[in-house]
Amino acid sequence: SRERIASRVASSGDHVAHCRLSAAAMAPRPAALLLAFALSGGATARRAQVAEELVSAAASGQSAAAPSEAAGGVAVALGIDVEAEKEKCSKLTHCYCTKGTSCGWCETTGKAMLGASGGPMDADHCPDWITWAEDCPVLYCNDGEGSEVQWWLHCGWLPALCLVIRVALTIWRRMLAKAHEISTEDLETLNAVNFATGQAMCTENAPSDEELRGQQYAMRWGVDFFGTMRTFEAFRKGMTCPEEERLPTTVTRPYELNLSHLSCPAGEKYDSARVGPHCFWATLKVAILWRSALGATLASGAMCMLASSLYIMFLRNAARYMEQTQYSYLALMTKEIGAVVGPLQVAVSMLLSFYALNRIAWYWTVLMGGHTVQGRCHDLAMLGGAIKKDTDEDWQARYMLYRYLTVALFFGYQPMAPTLRFMGFGPLVKCGLLEKDEAQILSTAHRGPGTVTEAWLSAWVEAHLDGEIRQQSFHALRELRNSIQVVQALLEQRAPVSFESLLFCVVYFLVMVLPLSPSNVDYGNRQAVMEGPHIATVFGVFIICSFYLALIHMLRHLQAPFDNIGAPHDALNPISLFNDTERKLRDYLTLPPSPAVQAPPAEK
Repeated sequence: SRERIASRVASSGDHVAHCRLSAAAMAPRPAALLLAFALSGGATARRAQVAEELVSAAASGQSAAAPSEAAGGVAVALGIDVEAEKEKCSKLTHCYCTKGTSCGWCETTGKAMLGASGGPMDADHCPDWITWAEDCPVLYCNDGEGSEVQWWLHCGWLPALCLVIRVALTIWRRMLAKAHEISTEDLETLNAVNFATGQAMCTENAPSDEELRGQQYAMRWGVDFFGTMRTFEAFRKGMTCPEEERLPTTVTRPYELNLSHLSCPAGEKYDSARVGPHCFWATLKVAILWRSALGATLASGAMCMLASSLYIMFLRNAARYMEQTQYSYLALMTKEIGAVVGPLQVAVSMLLSFYALNRIAWYWTVLMGGHTVQGRCHDLAMLGGAIKKDTDEDWQARYMLYRYLTVALFFGYQPMAPTLRFMGFGPLVKCGLLEKDEAQILSTAHRGPGTVTEAWLSAWVEAHLDGEIRQQSFHALRELRNSIQVVQALLEQRAPVSFESLLFCVVYFLVMVLPLSPSNVDYGNRQAVMEGPHIATVFGVFIICSFYLALIHMLRHLQAPFDNIGAPHDALNPISLFNDTERKLRDYLTLPPSPAVQAPPAEK
């Protein structure tokens, strides 16, 4: 007891700990107890002086007074009303009510008494004496009317706040969903495409009305490509073509959206050649957009936060109402769950890091594959533009190459873009890229129309080119076919089912366990568990769970990089690629000869 008193006094900055210990060892017992009680209220100058005098008298043998007289003398010297303190102690009904008072608790009699670490002041012996309130078997104190109401308000405000946040996020996300809602007819059509697993699989033998609605939706989505009418007359005008007959120079959205596009201030044009100023709030606004990774998982993270706050409230009530032995079992169980979470987080971090890095690298490969395909089309058009254009037949041959290259690019990306899968040959005929008899032939292909257009390109090179240009053109055509095939093959690249299911299950299990293992909480200290709201712990669960769920959401949707419905901000836009490629094809195939280039002299 003396050592415990010394540690408590030293921790509070009391410099008369030596006086207290000496008094407890040498002075008469009631006087020593009263001195310890008096000094427990704080080390004032007067109390220190009285303590030193009492210790000196006891050490020199001059204290001959009876114990009760010595106690009374100490009380008078310290200005303490002992009877008032005793009456105050007698009104306490629970052990924990002695907190902040001069009373202790005798568990044997179930009463509060004036005393100190050595025992009660008026009793010779109490077998089960409790000096400090935190050592009580139950940390419960009903010290007046309204105390229980105050406790539940103190204990329940954080779960109530988490519930409000969860409901607010749910309402907000539903409002966003309504703002981005697709029409009922379009939804019926798009139900034929499964976006749930990132595998955009189009159902076969779709009814004609669904096919028509799908084409209408694709036409609205790809108006930059399908909204322009191509004609041979406009093509032959070349660079003298009027503005209203030219292809659009801008698109609704670029091939790839990035953070700078979405965070660019209103009224400013995005410039890829420079990096704008970084703003946290602008970045956060982008992060919580509709169907972005973090925005899509905020409501789930808030649910984890709510679960964590409820479990914290349960622990606080357990520390208050359960006996120390029973509570120790609960604390041990929570520690054991926390011991599982640590290694589990390490495993999840390793798996996610490996998978995320490889998936992002794969996404960039698919992105750059589009530019490679674009470059191969330009190579072939540049070589094909070397043929003569003296007659109408020459211009017809150029126009044919222009159309075949454009539709070959379209058919190469059609299987990869879920929205374009509903696009038949009709819209291509309407916009001038296909003729009706050509569409009829393409519809009979065994594997797909892309194969037929590649064969048509090969036949065009054989018929209209010769010499070294023909050889280089065949090489460029071979590279074009290969680059399209590489991009299509990349979309078939998936992680093994066992690995992917293991990764997702481990992350979900970790997210479910995190609310049951609050970090940085000393479960053994019942008083700290009961009195603290643990706001940082609960909010930390929200951040960690949202982070893990956002990663899973991103990795799942990146598997379909052209899915503009499942992940509209991360999806690549092939329409922009078509538009940019087609404009350059026209330049290569309609460019007038340079005045500086002289024709070779005729042979004699």
